[in-house]
Amino acid sequence: MRNPITFMVIALIGIGCGSEESEIRVAHPKMVPFSELFQPADTIRLDASVLMGHYTFIDVDEAGNLLVTDEMGRSTHLFSATGVHMMSYSAPDCVPDEAGFQPKSSRFISGGRIVVMGRGRGGAVFDRGGDCLAGTRMWNDLSKSICTQGDSIFLLKGVPGGKPSISVYDPALEHLTDIPIRSPRLIMLNRTMQGMPGRSLECFDDSAHYLYIEDMDSWPVRVDSSRIRHQPDFFRRRPDDVSEIPPIEQILEYPSAIAVFALDKSTRMVAFIGLDRKWTRWIEDPGPLIGLSVVSNKSLFPGRSTISHVWPISAGNGHLYTEGEHESLPDGEEGNPILIRYRLIPPQSGEE
Repeated sequence: MRNPITFMVIALIGIGCGSEESEIRVAHPKMVPFSELFQPADTIRLDASVLMGHYTFIDVDEAGNLLVTDEMGRSTHLFSATGVHMMSYSAPDCVPDEAGFQPKSSRFISGGRIVVMGRGRGGAVFDRGGDCLAGTRMWNDLSKSICTQGDSIFLLKGVPGGKPSISVYDPALEHLTDIPIRSPRLIMLNRTMQGMPGRSLECFDDSAHYLYIEDMDSWPVRVDSSRIRHQPDFFRRRPDDVSEIPPIEQILEYPSAIAVFALDKSTRMVAFIGLDRKWTRWIEDPGPLIGLSVVSNKSLFPGRSTISHVWPISAGNGHLYTEGEHESLPDGEEGNPILIRYRLIPPQSGEE
């Protein structure tokens, strides 16, 4: 299994000027053991007819199908919920004038389509059968993440010295509008630390949510001043920004929010690293030290936080996905890493 620290990509990603957060109510989700919040469900073995060098990003649709982005292999692959290979998509074929197209993340869109976001300025949309429907090399080269809601593609971007925003596109990659969002409080931290690739933006039924590295919780695109934000017990507010080229020790001095996931279309999960070592007492099995905060956007259950011994790499349909060891093939070769699913156990409404 890969070292989780590799998820922390240090790169210049300017995302606008800082601003003070408006006053918002803060709740403290109850800390519980990981096994009280998640239970092992099953294991998925991805078809070894397509060998991948790296699970850069995985999206899950309502049927449990898996859209796996392999940046090293410069391709995106569609697998069934049981791991059968169904289709491969080559963005360079769709955007031939984008030299060295490297897919960063891919998402399902309604109507059986998928959108692929490149690590440069390229993007592509395919139908489920692999035919190219649209391509562009004009997306903002500071783009961080995409997510989809129906026919809309949301793209989180930032402009150095300017106001960050989320751009909305249709499946033809035609620009529809820009939605201004709040600036990060700590400019240099967010310029130098990316977190998990493609995981700073997630779409839910009610809104798209975005995340900054210093955050205690994700922000909906359209902020409601009466909204409650959730601060897990393991979170500590970083008082000052980092230096221009921060050493890793300075980054890990405080908890950092590295990803927001949609456990389902109304349940968000925010992942943190850089936790104080005292929280190792909450780890039930040997593994990394990663904090998780699980909240219902519709207040269907009370928020919960936990310390996980596994690294989430995807989520969907009420499940958390993590990467296991490479599958051993009958011929003695190694296949793809297995995927292990954990099922969310929502707390009861009156359970506090």
